[in-house]
Amino acid sequence: MTSAPVPVAQGHPILEVRGLRRWYRAPLGVTGRRERVVRAVDGVSFALRPRETLGLVGESGCGKSTLGRTVLRLERPDAGEIRFDGRDIAGACEADLRPLRRRMQLVFQDPWSSLNPRMRVGAIVREPLDVHRVGSAAERSEAVCRILGAVGLGPEAAGRFPHEFSGGQRQRIGIARALVLGPELLVCDEPVSALDVSVRAQVLNLLRDLQGESGLAMLFVAHDIAAVAHMSDRVAVMYLGRLVEVAPSERLVAAPLHPYSRALIEAVPVPDPARRGRPAPLHGDPPTPVAVVPRGSLERPAGCGFAGRCPEVMDRCRVRTPSLEPPGGGSAADVRVACFLHHDVGEAEGA
Repeated sequence: MTSAPVPVAQGHPILEVRGLRRWYRAPLGVTGRRERVVRAVDGVSFALRPRETLGLVGESGCGKSTLGRTVLRLERPDAGEIRFDGRDIAGACEADLRPLRRRMQLVFQDPWSSLNPRMRVGAIVREPLDVHRVGSAAERSEAVCRILGAVGLGPEAAGRFPHEFSGGQRQRIGIARALVLGPELLVCDEPVSALDVSVRAQVLNLLRDLQGESGLAMLFVAHDIAAVAHMSDRVAVMYLGRLVEVAPSERLVAAPLHPYSRALIEAVPVPDPARRGRPAPLHGDPPTPVAVVPRGSLERPAGCGFAGRCPEVMDRCRVRTPSLEPPGGGSAADVRVACFLHHDVGEAEGA
């Protein structure tokens, strides 16, 4: 019924993001000479390979969800590249994007508002097949029953309404809807944050099992670094629209380099008192992402965005912005950090 996914060369990234920027602007005052700007995504770059899960973690308001939506081109970027299977879609029109939509899908955060309460579950899951005109009516019904079975609900769920299910079951419906087209890229936007703790592990394990069966690539967005580390091969830590550290999940949890990454990990509750460490002290509250600038300005604030809260801040942190690069000037591509503590002294103090 459905066509097989387009094959991707071994090791070739299914998704490459380079210098991605998404800013929101609003005029300020009567003259409009100044404006409020939110730098939601500010020069983000990463790559994602088939069968890989990249976790994206950070505090609320750091730009995680905006990055996920922009990667799928639900938001139009202001600058940068989004290469899906080698093709730059950052500036593509809707007509060019339409045939690619079935290859990249989204699991929404809220399992209550993301499902139409007036549609039966079968119609909800079948809708992507109808939109893309995949197969015959009988083949679409068969696909719906098959994917509902795969997410642990069974074909009998197709005739019921969303309000007849629990939160965890509703999220399974959302996952079924996202996977029924057989996508190659799945963006999960806080898929378990609205669920009870008792069902979070079930949904996370379901996602891992389905990924193992289908081989899709996954961008897993969450603020819970423990869930991200459990799900991901690599973890990217985001702060105020920028990535501050990218590393394999086990390495990042065991030996975080950036002070912000360390603070996130030490804030995770540990049930054993003997294993509890002292949380890294952070000064003050997170800075507001809203800035007032001259109309059309592309200027960024000077210095590291974390400098005002960092317990290890240096003078250079307040005047220069560290780039995301291997620590110590090394060549290891699997670990990158944006912090002068781990950059060469010559680079850090250069002009």
